[in-house]
Formats: sequence, C-alpha cells, structure tokens
Amino acid sequence: MKASYCTFLTFFLAVSGLTLIEQKVLHAQTSFNYMPTRIGWHEAVYDNNQKEPKLVPWTTWDNALEREMNWYLNAPINEHGYPVYVCFTFMDKYYQPFQNDFIPATQNGMGIISYLKYWDYKGKTNSKVLEVAKKMGDYLVREANTANEGVYPNFTRSTGEITDFPLKQSSQDDAHYGKNVIEPDKGGIAGFALLELYKVTKDKSYFDQAIHNARILAKNMRKGDARISPWPFRVDAVSGKHWGDRSGNMVYILRLFDGLLEMGYFEFSSSREELWSWINNYQFKVPEDKDHSLWVQFFEDHSEEDNRNAWSPLNMARYLIEKKEKLDPLWKEHAELCIQFAVRNFGMERPGGVVCVGEQDYDKNAWGGINSTFGAVAAMFYAAGGGEKYGEMAFRNLSWITYFIREDGIVCDQTGVWHELREGGWMEDCHTDVIHNFMDAIKAVPEWAVDKGPYDKVHAEVKDYFPKPKNGDVYVIAHRGAHNGIPENSLAAIQKAIDLGCDFVEIDTRATKDGRIVSVHNATIDQYVIGKTGRVKDFTLTELKQLDIGEKIGSEWKNTRIPTIEDILQLCRGQIGIYLDPKEPLVTELIRIIHKYKMERDIVWYIPASHMDLIKELKNLCYKCIPMPDPGDEKNIGEVVRQVHPQVIASDMSKLNESSVKTAHVDNVKVFVDEKKGTKEEWEQIINWGTDGIQTDNPAALIEFLIKRK
Repeated sequence: MKASYCTFLTFFLAVSGLTLIEQKVLHAQTSFNYMPTRIGWHEAVYDNNQKEPKLVPWTTWDNALEREMNWYLNAPINEHGYPVYVCFTFMDKYYQPFQNDFIPATQNGMGIISYLKYWDYKGKTNSKVLEVAKKMGDYLVREANTANEGVYPNFTRSTGEITDFPLKQSSQDDAHYGKNVIEPDKGGIAGFALLELYKVTKDKSYFDQAIHNARILAKNMRKGDARISPWPFRVDAVSGKHWGDRSGNMVYILRLFDGLLEMGYFEFSSSREELWSWINNYQFKVPEDKDHSLWVQFFEDHSEEDNRNAWSPLNMARYLIEKKEKLDPLWKEHAELCIQFAVRNFGMERPGGVVCVGEQDYDKNAWGGINSTFGAVAAMFYAAGGGEKYGEMAFRNLSWITYFIREDGIVCDQTGVWHELREGGWMEDCHTDVIHNFMDAIKAVPEWAVDKGPYDKVHAEVKDYFPKPKNGDVYVIAHRGAHNGIPENSLAAIQKAIDLGCDFVEIDTRATKDGRIVSVHNATIDQYVIGKTGRVKDFTLTELKQLDIGEKIGSEWKNTRIPTIEDILQLCRGQIGIYLDPKEPLVTELIRIIHKYKMERDIVWYIPASHMDLIKELKNLCYKCIPMPDPGDEKNIGEVVRQVHPQVIASDMSKLNESSVKTAHVDNVKVFVDEKKGTKEEWEQIINWGTDGIQTDNPAALIEFLIKRK
C-alpha cells in the first residue's frame, strides 16, 4: 500500500474512529436509515460503517473528471471558430443553447483557470485542453468588451446576448439598468484569468486586455469603508452611474493587481495596498448580517443589495491559503472566518456525512460552482493544517459532486438535491467553475484523485422511517394534544397524549415579539387567557410566560403556561412523534432548534403544497426532515409526489376518498387525514379506505375503537 494512501487512511480513521480493515468487494445491499439508494445519476455507495455510513465516490475523481472533460472537448465548433459552450451559458445535452443570456467573464474566466489547471494536472500532454483555454481567452479579448467610450472603455462585459458577435448589450439583471451596464469585479476575474493564460502562451493579446482591465479598475477605484466597497457592484460603462454600493468579490481584482506587480508593473502598488487595507480593515471585520455584511452581491442574475453569497468569501479564503503569510500574517484566522461564514449561512447537511454549501441568500441551492468551491477550499485548508474536520468535509463534498457527472460525461448543474436532475444547465455550474476546484483539492491531497474510499463498501437500501402504529394499523394523531378538559397545545395535553399511547401529537407554532417560538394555535391570546387580549407576535416570551392559559379551562389547570418549542421537544423526545403545523414561515428557525435535539426524524411537517417554496426550503436545509405536503384535490397528488418525494401526505375529509388514498399508495406514500365528525362510523370509513393515520380531537376514544377493532 502506498504511503500517501496510508496517510489518507490514517486521517479517516482518526475522524471516524473505525478500525482499519482490508479493502473488499462490494457487498450486497444493507439497510441504512435515511440514506438514498441513488444520488444524482448513480447508485449511491457508502462505506461499511453501520453506525454512520459515509458516502464514497461512484468512481474515482480522476475518472469522473476525464469523462466530463471528454464530453466538453468533443463539443462542436460554431461558425465563429469557438467551441459552442464558450459562447453561451445555458446548454443542454445536445450542445444546444436554451436561453440567450450569457455571463462571459465569470464563465470563461473561471473556465480558463479550470482548463489551465487540468492541462497541468494531466502533464501538459493534451494540447486540445490548452487550445480550448485559448479560445476562451480569444472570446474575452475579441467578443466580450464594452465600446471604446465612457468610464469603462473596452472593458470585459459581465453579461451579454449569445446572438451578438461581438457583444453589444447587457443581459440578466444588468439589463434592468441599461444595455451598457457592467460589473467591475467581473473584469477582475477576466483580467486575472487572461494574465494566467498569457504566462502559459505568451500571447500578448491576453496580457494587453488584462492590464487594460487593471488600469480601468485602478482609475475608477474609490475609497471604501464599512458601507462602501472600492468599486460598486454595477456601473454604466459609458456614463459611470452605479448601483449597489457593496460588492463582495474583491479578491480577483486583488489577484490581478498582485500578478501585475510580480511582473514589475508598480503603477498598481497604491491601488493594491488600498484594496488590501479595505479587505483587512472592513470586509473581514464588519458584522455578517445582511444589513452590514460586505460579502454581498456577486451573481449576475440578482439585484438585491443585501444578498450575501458564499462565493466571494470562499474565493478570498482560497487566496489566503495559497499565499499564507506572504499575503496576510493572520491568513489562517481570516481563511477560517471566511469558510465558516459560508458554512454558517449557507451550509446544508446531506446523506452520507456530506456538507453542501448554497449560493446566496436569495438562492440557497447548492449549484455546482459554489458547492465544489467549498469542497476545494476545505481541502486546501485541511492540507494547510486547518484541521481534520475540513478534510472530512472536503472529501465527502467533492465525492458527492461526482454523482452529478454521468457515465457519458454529461453534468447536472444543481448538486444540492440528489433526485432532481437535468442534463446540462448553467455552464459555470456544470463545468467551468467546477474543474479548477477539483484540481485545487487534488493538488492539496493528491491521493484523493484515485481513491474510491478506504473502507468496505455497500449499497444502501432506504429503511421506512415510520415505526409501526401503537394501536393496530392506524397512526393516532392527537390534535393540539389530548386536550379534552385540558388546555390545548399545553405540556399537560401533550403528556396526556403520551400517556394514552398516541403515535403523534399535533402542535401549532408561532413566533413571539423577541423571536422565540411557542405553541399557540390562534394568532391572538384572546381565547386562552382571562382578561387579556392581543396578538402573540406582540408579546415577548417573558410576557407570554406570565399569562395563565389554564384558568379558563378549570381551576385544576391554573398556572398552566404557553410552552416553547424547546419545552415540547424535551417532553416528546423518545416518547411520541410530532405533527408540526407552523402557522408562520419559520422553517429556518425551527430547523435550528430541532437539530439541537436531534429530532429531525421524529417530526412530520404539515405544509400545504401551495407553499412549495417552504417545502423546498425545508428539504434544502434539512434532508432528514419529513415534509408532509397537503396536495388538496386528488388530481394534484401526482405532481406533489414528483416534486417533493414525500413519505406521507396530509388531507382532510372534504378532499379524501378511497381513490386518493390508492393514488398515494401507488408511490408508497402514506396518508394522514383530519377527522371531521370524529364518530366511529367516520373512523371506520377512513380505515376502510386504507388511510394510514387519523388526526383526532378525541384520541382516547379512537384508541379504544382501534383496540376493539383488532
């Protein structure tokens, strides 16, 4: 066994606490809770850790990347002499565009970096890889510049229309402000990439465009502070009018200045020092909330001025790790600060010990570019002594991304959700902003390129989440707790449901004035408290805890208080499932609390399918969580199942019938229904239809009915 591979094994053993075992042939399927059988295009493969299986790549990284590169290198050449994907952003499996808008600077700038690194990784033997990098450079130099006028003349455009040769107008959100609008930071990306291409090819046209971009940037630089970056996010290249005072991606302008200084172009010294001073004194130090963060605004298709993103801080971390003390005496502290900003605000847990990272506040999907950026930077930080947890995150993250590369090399651009696929998509998220990330990770830990996981491997078989019902074949759900003669949604009502042997207790959640989450059904407290009125959201938690919700029910319940979600989780854990009905959109806040109690799989979330955005947010942030959409009419069940892949759906007696239950069961989806009459006759009908669970206001009677019916 090679020494590098032993080192790799030692690292993983330290992380997981496993005993070293001999590599063996793939075993037959083993059942794991909550682990998907397929991820992306491939059957999922995990190591044989029965306690907490970890994902391993479906093939080696090297093999997956070679498949992808071959597919792109075989792309047709257009009438202008460029590989087609150099000239458009949205491409399908037939190498055809499906949208006209285009982001040339980011796509081809990162593409040049990717292809140069892949060319070097393969021993500089494949001339076609270098030729494509040159075609990307040619496009940026010849086709992608603004007109020779105004404050940003002959400057690389951030967006355009694929029908224009050369580009004549802006697209995506740039176009909302005018046809000449550009993003200065994208000129930094293009300039740095062209400078790197010049170093390899010695083609002076690349250098000329790079230094020209740098000079235009230096000329238009302004003094930054805690509210203003050295360049705005968007500028009219002719008039100089600008939008967005905070722009997060300053690192590629810094790289461009540093590269030119290394070549002896000291005219950039003062601009470079001023830029670094701003990064060091403001960007690293301001609060990270949306109103103050300086990691805002990067993506061309968004305009929200408070839109934090993960791309800018992670790429800053990459440069810090590359240069270390040469750039910043506090490089390690600042690099980790940037990485943790991304994880804290955009990280999401995925099966197999994987952490993915989403893109931005207004699109938290883990697109391929940003997700692989996180994997690369984590790998680099691990190799630089940042700690073993970063190595674990990096290997699992990038191994996960290999599953979105098909055997024929076609790639899916969305790498955050394992069962939603499309053939192609955004080119930078499929390819050009991905390859260089694998290259950086492989440079940091070379043995990962050819490793398929150090342990015995198994395919996973998903085990049904739901335990068997306690009282026959039907789950009993106590609506607002077992609240007959007891204050509803109170701890006493929940305890009664536990004592009766209910399977789930239904609770409603709302937020207080100070952001705490409590269980109250109505928007006001009027119905629950004697002599007091008002909206729940207008009271602090302390104020609500002073209110007596029991006295109105009976003297024996005097001093009963409104419970917090934490109170409820502590009581229910290990005793009863929770049917959660959020009365307000509190998905992120609830997940954070539920995760602390490790109760993701003990709760079903009732969310009407009409609020698909909330369902997707839930699935995106918590793969272990169980959404329970209410599709409404039977005709909607198929589409809801297609979009959500739920284990259970909710309904009520105005919509439910035998046919709708059968429709759900075809896809192995359970059905929970709210009773209407709460009679034995109604319960009998519900059960005869094959319904899996009944939400009731009289759980004691329903349990008695089910026991007698056995």
